[in-house]
Amino acid sequence: MDRQTPRKFATTPGTRDVLPPESTRLLDVQAKIRERFRIFGYGEVMTPALEYSEVIEEPKLRDVSFKLFDQDNQMLLLRPEMTTPIARLVAQRLRNFPPPHKLSYVLPVYRRANVGRGQSAEIYQAGVEVVGSPSPQEDAATVALLVDVLNTLGLEAPGDFAVVLGQTAFYEAYLRRTAPEATPAFLAALAAKDLVRVDALAADLPAEVAAVREIPRLVGPAADGAVLEEAAKFAKGASEALEALENLREILRHLEAYGCLDAVILDLGLIGRHNYYTGAVFEVYAAGLGFTVANGGRYDNLLRRFGQDLPATGFAIYLERLLSVLPEEDDSPLLVLVGGGVGGTKAAVALRASGVPTLHLPEDLEPAAAAKYAASVEAAWICYPTGDNGAKLAAAQRDAPFEAVKIEDVANRVLGGMPEGARR
Repeated sequence: MDRQTPRKFATTPGTRDVLPPESTRLLDVQAKIRERFRIFGYGEVMTPALEYSEVIEEPKLRDVSFKLFDQDNQMLLLRPEMTTPIARLVAQRLRNFPPPHKLSYVLPVYRRANVGRGQSAEIYQAGVEVVGSPSPQEDAATVALLVDVLNTLGLEAPGDFAVVLGQTAFYEAYLRRTAPEATPAFLAALAAKDLVRVDALAADLPAEVAAVREIPRLVGPAADGAVLEEAAKFAKGASEALEALENLREILRHLEAYGCLDAVILDLGLIGRHNYYTGAVFEVYAAGLGFTVANGGRYDNLLRRFGQDLPATGFAIYLERLLSVLPEEDDSPLLVLVGGGVGGTKAAVALRASGVPTLHLPEDLEPAAAAKYAASVEAAWICYPTGDNGAKLAAAQRDAPFEAVKIEDVANRVLGGMPEGARR
């Protein structure tokens, strides 16, 4: 009977150890995302994992936060998201620098998880925030950057993913004009995507405001314009609602200029999951995945809490979810070099200098044991130095045939493609 791991030596609920090759792939994806952020001109920031509890105001975020106390008995929170910490950072550290501030991050956030549903408590994220510009062009630019990142990682719209774009201010403005007392209840139901609740609330309202039920169901491709035409019928007499629609039109014009309008679906029932959203909001859905891969939007009032009246917009990508929908990659070209002595060391140096990822084992392993070890580290090749700048090379499989090669020729074989019959 296997002994159970003592609780104090296990990972905590909602967390896990990330092992190769998943960890390698996660780091590779992070590196590619960082490069796209850099190309778009964003500067990377890192904020502390711990924030004073007063920094996070939204009740939903405070409820899911891990809480602890410092030596002065002040409550601290493990950051449950990155938008608010970056708002604090901008207000504190960039107060004397001219906006807009274009900042990026690749950091984990922490939320108490419903472990029964398989949710994570430690969530790897990558995202950007643009602070200090009210322009709809910046909203379009963040969506375009997000589409660019997904394209760079091998996903194409509309087959692999779609960006669902909404406008918080439109529905809120309509509600304030037609059903002001019921506005908070409707917004809470819609934020939870509970259309059944929306219908139940609408049943208590006069028939002439039936649009409270119809607006959340206005959904369609951004390229055909039908959704905005229909929405305009409900905006008559509500100047703020008309302004929100015009804002959305301007965003779409810029997305068309970026060449990514076909990746966007309009959904006027989308108002964002957080209370701080004030305008355009968006979520990314990938084929075959029931969760959002990314989400973001405009939050023009959040920085007022920190003494700065600056508009802002941004997004966050959930990296583990993204990894689950990315195309499969070829096996690693990692080579296991088996052989001790100075000759083995010289061979390892030469291989690495040629760009071959090389794991050197000075132990004298037989080919079967070497193949088993190579499988455990996801290596595709086994190599034995033979002296006089020679080597024996084979696929990392049991009983695979070896061929005699020169050390300088190994790189062409290993980096040029997977060995015939190698595992994929």
